[in-house]
Amino acid sequence: MPTVLLVDDDAETLDAWQSVCESHGYETCLAEDGRVALDLLRKKDVDIVVADWRMPVMSGSVLCHHVRNEGDLAGIVFILVSGEPSPPAFVYYDGFLRKPLAPSDLLSAMERLLLERAADGRRTRRVSTAPKTSQ
Repeated sequence: MPTVLLVDDDAETLDAWQSVCESHGYETCLAEDGRVALDLLRKKDVDIVVADWRMPVMSGSVLCHHVRNEGDLAGIVFILVSGEPSPPAFVYYDGFLRKPLAPSDLLSAMERLLLERAADGRRTRRVSTAPKTSQ
């Protein structure tokens, strides 16, 4: 079961996203801003992040920058969500969705990006780099 981290400063939005994701088999964890999300990402294996672009404390674009620049996190699928008409040009994200967000758009983007990531051969979860021992 893939794990998705949902990040938004609006509690109603988080509740709606969580309901949709869990009803379709995703395990979810929630954060109200990018700083809380980054702390969670450093402690928990997550396959995909869905984050609002504009939030107090740490925005989704700054969170995405941190994720892309930390080796253990860089392979996580990242979807940036915003009511802005166009995505930021200065951030490397995997997907951009506009608010208001239809549940079907969220789910199809998540599924497509996870499949693409798997097809690329890039990991979707952190894996141990410890050497294997033979018996």
